[in-house]
Amino acid sequence: MPGLPQHLADRLQNVVYSELSVAYLEIDANLVLVGSGGHLSNHGLADLQLGAPAVEQAYFLEGLLPLFESPYFVPSVELAGGRVADLHFHLESGTTWLLLLDVTAERDGKRRLQQKAYEMTLLEEKQAQLNCRLEAANAALLATQRELEAARDAIREELRRKQIELTEARTLQLALVPPPYRDAPGNCALTVDVVLEPAKEVGGDLVDHFCIGSNLLVLVLGDVSGKGAAAALMMARTHSLFRGLAERPDAAELFGKPEAALRIVNRTLSAGNASCMFVTLLIAAYDVAATRLTYVRAGHLPPFLRRLEGTLEKLAHAGGPPLGLLQEAVYASASVDLSPGDQLLIFTDGITEASDPADRLFGDANVANFVAQCEVRGPALLQGLLKRVEAFEDGLPPSDDKAAILLGLESRQQA
Repeated sequence: MPGLPQHLADRLQNVVYSELSVAYLEIDANLVLVGSGGHLSNHGLADLQLGAPAVEQAYFLEGLLPLFESPYFVPSVELAGGRVADLHFHLESGTTWLLLLDVTAERDGKRRLQQKAYEMTLLEEKQAQLNCRLEAANAALLATQRELEAARDAIREELRRKQIELTEARTLQLALVPPPYRDAPGNCALTVDVVLEPAKEVGGDLVDHFCIGSNLLVLVLGDVSGKGAAAALMMARTHSLFRGLAERPDAAELFGKPEAALRIVNRTLSAGNASCMFVTLLIAAYDVAATRLTYVRAGHLPPFLRRLEGTLEKLAHAGGPPLGLLQEAVYASASVDLSPGDQLLIFTDGITEASDPADRLFGDANVANFVAQCEVRGPALLQGLLKRVEAFEDGLPPSDDKAAILLGLESRQQA
């Protein structure tokens, strides 16, 4: 470069010479190699022989000599050993000078750049394919999400509808429970208090009482096998059968001997009972004039009778099997005389089989102890018993329906 300081010019020349591995060949008019120098070995020309034809020793010169124009430039020529060089030809006074500049690094850099460009192209194509697949998968996921949301909404609506139906069913079932009974026939006042707490929205416990004429008070407490809607329907059917019998002209005769009423209800429930559901039941008929209670246990728990003086009796007479199992089942009644001050507690196994966190059952003994020691009567006794059971469960959800009937007799002076 004109005007460049000498030391910089020398530095530039050294850099070019060393980095480009400069070499040269001198070829005469007869194409004979007459001179060479520089980094010949870098270009695979270390074995050149002066005085020998140049083309025979450097194959890449084939077709390039003799020169027809000067200077002449041939870029990126492949040499022996994989090196690449730019060839600069100059013709001067019949002598051809060839200058070789090593551009292998430049060639390799271009190749790497081309490879990178190729790889980038492949990567872009793969990314485009992946994006297409992702878009398709995303579209499918969105469609699935919409389907799931629609299904969820449908399920929620169905659950809401069923909850409304169950709430209505619970209301109707609880409406079957009669109100407390209060009357004072003869010299004795009678009270009947009831409680029913289904474990779920609807349950299978049956609680009922009704009068036949002016002389007979009938108590009915039952427990349908199973839980849920099927048990509730079985309970409602059993309730309606007893109420239907109560409307018959011979109701006083049927319920005066309650085993007769049981036989009729059992035959009806047993007929076509493919599901084999059954009802444990206790029916009791109190004759006001005779002050006598006649009862039948159809596979049900024995009730407790507390006398005025505090003694406790378990009415354990076995009356027959549960209703709905054997169409021709036989039932037998038992009787007990009642006096003013006596209390009769009838209950279902939702009370005795209530369990605590240790899986222990409340049991008959706890019921008996509570009744024997309780100082209150009527609805307070029933509520106290339920609170005692709830405390025993210690926060656990109830596993079964709880139902009870309490019959109390009081003298007119006590009433």
